[in-house]
Amino acid sequence: MKAGKSLAVATATVALGAGLAVTAPSAQAEPAARSVVTQTADLDTSVGHGVQASWKRIWGPYSHSPTKYWATGDFVPRSNALGAHARCWNGGDGTKLKIDIVRSSDKKVIANGGWGYCTGDWMNVDTFRASPNQKHYMRISLSGKPHTIEARAYHKV
Repeated sequence: MKAGKSLAVATATVALGAGLAVTAPSAQAEPAARSVVTQTADLDTSVGHGVQASWKRIWGPYSHSPTKYWATGDFVPRSNALGAHARCWNGGDGTKLKIDIVRSSDKKVIANGGWGYCTGDWMNVDTFRASPNQKHYMRISLSGKPHTIEARAYHKV
């Protein structure tokens, strides 16, 4: 009994001395990966992330008068990380918004988002398949009635 207790204490001491944390598995788990399509109140690019890259706005925000489809102007990311954000306001009529990111040179859709309700919150579609230093644009579609759309684009530097 004494030898078993000493072995347990010695094992715990070695584990703590080696820098191994003795915590619940949930506390050690990595944070969940960010989903491709999200709705947020806004994107704060002023917060520093240490040595990590940060998102920088490269286009917009621009708005379009009430419509059901908008192919935005071109923007040029400087990296393969590109984020497209759009929002609309529906006044409670159930209108939905969808964003596609398209490479201008060959009209290839490099990222598409699902449908989200027009609530005034930003819908985000992020991709790491953009072509650096090439033109891209957004195709924004609404299902339902025409509404004013606001859009902007970011790249990660």
